Amino acid sequence: MEQQMQHVDDRHTILSIAVKPRDTIQYVLQTKNLPYFIIVGLIGMFSSNIMGFLGTSAYAQNTLGAIVSASFMSSFLLYFVSTFIVAGVLLGSAKILGGQGNFKEMFRVMSITMIPYIWILPLLLFWMQFSPQSYFIVSYIEMSLGDAILQFVGGIFIIIASIWTYALTIIGISEVHKITKWRAFFASILVVIVLCAILVFTKLV
Repeated sequence: MEQQMQHVDDRHTILSIAVKPRDTIQYVLQTKNLPYFIIVGLIGMFSSNIMGFLGTSAYAQNTLGAIVSASFMSSFLLYFVSTFIVAGVLLGSAKILGGQGNFKEMFRVMSITMIPYIWILPLLLFWMQFSPQSYFIVSYIEMSLGDAILQFVGGIFIIIASIWTYALTIIGISEVHKITKWRAFFASILVVIVLCAILVFTKLV
């Protein structure tokens, strides 16, 4: 186990989680302190906030600098609030299915599931800067073939990062709670069902 952990360390967790997710999650949970998880989670949330402007008309009312600054500043509040809520709800759903983990470990795991969004952050910033007409809704700038290609490629990377983030969530739940990945999957689905039910209820009320 120690040799395996050293192997993960040599490859760096930000990269090794792409090819050895289970080993990397085990490694960071055993060796990294809380500030590491917070930094990773904040950068991941920053990237997620940047993605939130995709396909919006924000560029018409704001400069790119203002959009990036707002995304960065809001990352702190959104990271802590969303991670606390999601970690707590997942802890409860996993416990129902026989999980043995605790909130501290779930909070840390939910932070590192944001790593795929860190991978695509440079692409998002490049895309916003050099092709805003394909990133935002900009009616006064005509899109070129290059813009359309960048939009397609960027969309593919966002889909891949989102799918991998969900996969890491399932693996993380499985590792923290010592349950099978199928149970971890159903624990995550249970959370989605509960959140959807709450959303529907609030709209009806």
